[in-house]
Amino acid sequence: MAATLSLTFTLSAQGALDALRFSQNIYEGSARTIALGNAFTSLGGDPYSMSINPASSAILQNSIFSITPSLTSEIRESNYLGNIESEKWNRFGVSSIGIISPVKGYSSIAGLSSFSLGLALNKLSNFSARSHSTGSTSMSSWLGAVASNLDGINNSYLDITDSRNPFLESGDAPWRAILAWNSNLLDPLLYDDQYIAATENFDGSSIFVPGGLKQEHFREQKGGKNELVLNMSANFSNRFFVGFNLGIESVEYFEYEKYSESALYPYQFDSQFSNFSHTFRLNSDGVGVNLKAGMIYLPTDQLRLGASISTPTWLFIRDNWDEQIYAHFSDGYTKELESPLGEYNYRVNTPFRWNLGLSYLFGQFGFIAIDYEGADYSEISMLSQSGSRYTFRDANEEIAQNFQVGHNLRAGVEIRVMPNLSLRGGYSFYGNPEREIGHHLHFLSGGVGFTFSSGGFLDLAFQKRVQNEEFFSLYPDYGAIEAPIGATLLKGWKALISFGVRF
Repeated sequence: MAATLSLTFTLSAQGALDALRFSQNIYEGSARTIALGNAFTSLGGDPYSMSINPASSAILQNSIFSITPSLTSEIRESNYLGNIESEKWNRFGVSSIGIISPVKGYSSIAGLSSFSLGLALNKLSNFSARSHSTGSTSMSSWLGAVASNLDGINNSYLDITDSRNPFLESGDAPWRAILAWNSNLLDPLLYDDQYIAATENFDGSSIFVPGGLKQEHFREQKGGKNELVLNMSANFSNRFFVGFNLGIESVEYFEYEKYSESALYPYQFDSQFSNFSHTFRLNSDGVGVNLKAGMIYLPTDQLRLGASISTPTWLFIRDNWDEQIYAHFSDGYTKELESPLGEYNYRVNTPFRWNLGLSYLFGQFGFIAIDYEGADYSEISMLSQSGSRYTFRDANEEIAQNFQVGHNLRAGVEIRVMPNLSLRGGYSFYGNPEREIGHHLHFLSGGVGFTFSSGGFLDLAFQKRVQNEEFFSLYPDYGAIEAPIGATLLKGWKALISFGVRF
């Protein structure tokens, strides 16, 4: 359960959960596609749907331009050590903007009715979230975990001196441990490679937390994954449609975390510990490319079948991070230290992705659509900047053992109640990509669409995330001590408006 969130102890290194974050697509959509659960593999006709099936653009008989502003609200309610805290965060953005233009009149290829060119910028995932957890315990501490996990590293490697930078030369010592040691939050125990935290006492035979500690954690995430779609498709006899994409993905991820511990009664601590705080900041940005191919076939005027496949996205990522620690003791001593700025470049190859879709049209009255999407997340690979898998052998082994095929289902229904008014409803299911932990995601959506005689259109949509619970730990177990387990209830909603014109 402790691995369900990548928290303070794991964020300073590039790991399996980072690769998973950049590999998953939790589709945003246009107002029309999201209202229909993004079940567009066999429907097409929308700039956003080109990111799902490149043949989508070939369905259109006329050109289309649309833009979709959106408002996202993420709500996280944390229960930690019996204390409940709630954080809500609203974010504005643009989920999709694009244009598709059919070109007719070419007959050099038998059966070719037209071909289309498309260009779109679509948001594939939104990383924005905020959480807050707090509670009191006397059973364990964040600093105790730092001390225990540092055992075996001689403290001479941790000292910050004019001639030596331990952040670059200390081997396996985490940066937070170097900061804690040099701010006197850690002390040697019996030997130079054994440690005790300022939040612990030693009675000659055992190490223990002597009093209550108030623990507090705040986390903020921002960013997302976008795809620039360069599309070409062809229409054969208005029955068979094929399309191809060059996708250029960009990822941007920012994380800020602050963890603190405060002694409820400082006199109980031999070290005279009062409080400390640790801050972690991470910026990740990258770019990558993929190729997609898709088709839509109409065996009858009512039935549509669709399929698409996407190559891995070959991402090039750059991470920048830093950490800061502040220590305060009851005798008045304080210390504040900051790490240098860390930087690392690496690569992530996401898995192949495939889509199958079926839709049935009830004349002019409406339609239903169902999609299946799959991606084998155990095939994600992490590589060094030069392309070596050996650098990430542990992370790649963890990916192969802990990740699995994600099975996603999408469904939608549209009813035309008037010639210029349509009502829509949809459902999206994202299967858990992790074998033992993690969770499924469920979304319910609905919307309305208006068309105008001038060729303009206006679509409105609302998507509700069905609440689910995930578990977290703010630090790992150490020795025989188990870290507290908290639970976070995740929920939220998204509102979108698309407006555009067919010409």
